[in-house]
Amino acid sequence: MKPTLLILSLLCILFPGCGSKERGDDYAASTPNFTAWPHFRGNASLDGVARGADPIRDSLKVIWTFKSGGACISSPVTDGATVYIGSYDSTLYALDIKTGGLAWKFKTGGEIEASPTILEDAVFIGDLGGNFFSIDKTDGSVNWSFKLRGKIAGAANIVPDKNFVLFGCYDDTLYCLNAADGSLAWKYGSGSYINGTPAISDTLVAFGGCDAGVHVVNVRDGAAVGKIDTESYIAGSAVFSGNFAFVGSYGGRLMGIDIAEMRVAWTYANDARRAPFIASPALIDTFLIAPSRDNFVHCVSPATGRLIWKYAAKGQVDASPVVAGNRVVVGCGAGVLYLIDLVTGALVNSFDLGGGLGGTPLVSGGMVIVGDELGLVTALR
Repeated sequence: MKPTLLILSLLCILFPGCGSKERGDDYAASTPNFTAWPHFRGNASLDGVARGADPIRDSLKVIWTFKSGGACISSPVTDGATVYIGSYDSTLYALDIKTGGLAWKFKTGGEIEASPTILEDAVFIGDLGGNFFSIDKTDGSVNWSFKLRGKIAGAANIVPDKNFVLFGCYDDTLYCLNAADGSLAWKYGSGSYINGTPAISDTLVAFGGCDAGVHVVNVRDGAAVGKIDTESYIAGSAVFSGNFAFVGSYGGRLMGIDIAEMRVAWTYANDARRAPFIASPALIDTFLIAPSRDNFVHCVSPATGRLIWKYAAKGQVDASPVVAGNRVVVGCGAGVLYLIDLVTGALVNSFDLGGGLGGTPLVSGGMVIVGDELGLVTALR
């Protein structure tokens, strides 16, 4: 770990919940344009692209850190003013995006692995105890709660025009609730656990699960449209684009799925070991970026699955990447955050944050915010 981050980490261990600042002179003179990143992966299609955000610098500096009481595998989200992130200490934290100062915190009752989701004045979060909450984002009070008997490991997704909130559960069910009051709109039973976040495109929802299938249902009523067998269970989330969904499997296969024809159009296998694709891929233009537990970040053509480039990380990569301009931002289990050139796959810079990185980075206002397995939330700019 770099000396500066080591000192910050030790201070935060002594004083849990601290927010610390380490700003460069140029930061104080600048006015960041903090944009919203309200979903896991940024939007309903889960493409992982930070659109409209200030460009990130190739040489980032630590701006602030915040220490939670447990591992932060949850991916942070923001409304442009406040950062929301869950922790394995069973707490949802609301932090000032500029300083990292604590605005409020809420105990859910179960460890939090899922990313929060923002819709208007509410933050939605599920935990591994089967609790799902709508929380007032201004003060952390409970709007409503919904109790299940299975773990909720994946983030919720939103259908704004219908005011629906969708999430999967380890009781083998995809739930659709009315965001206003938590009442059940519909539910869809799959064949096994649902780990990831459902991806939404127009009128369709696509998600994978431990039954090795990619399920496609109608967003209005949860009616089944079809199921594609992938031959291995799916731990991450798909990304939707037009009539295609792209998803990786535990069997080491990255797939392009033709939703119109309900078939696997192409398959990319990372190596002979078939190391799992746990992370959710990012998609922009002609680049599909999918990290793997083979320690590589893979970039393939979304049209054909042909390899464009791959980059070797220092550890296995379960963290889902974000594309910001011409940079791919991704962390690995060895605690290193990478900036990779989108087109060439060349390393631009790397930052040793110490704790393993398992969540999607948040990119807003030229700032990168990420949590780690030591419970530290770090903002760099």
